[in-house]
Amino acid sequence: MLGTARGTAAGQDWTVDPYGGHVAYVDAGGDVHKVCSKWGASYNAIVGVGDITGDGKPDLVARDTAGVLYRNNGKGNGSFGGRVKIATGWKAYKGIF
Repeated sequence: MLGTARGTAAGQDWTVDPYGGHVAYVDAGGDVHKVCSKWGASYNAIVGVGDITGDGKPDLVARDTAGVLYRNNGKGNGSFGGRVKIATGWKAYKGIF
């Protein structure tokens, strides 16, 4: 799902540049915050899922080209921790929501 993924936090749009693989979010004030680059080499979907860990910080879920889902825990400062494998078998799906 390349493009905009809403729902990570109020007022944030997540975007992925499919050519350079840059992932960024735009906050409510219109400021762009780069999260990572070269993302497109191994992942084909990303979604801001809100807080799924229960710590009050918005998290990300990403899918790699093999269909493995990973969670990146939000740190609460616009950055994210390392990936944690949460599921497999998602290669057949067009997107994650």
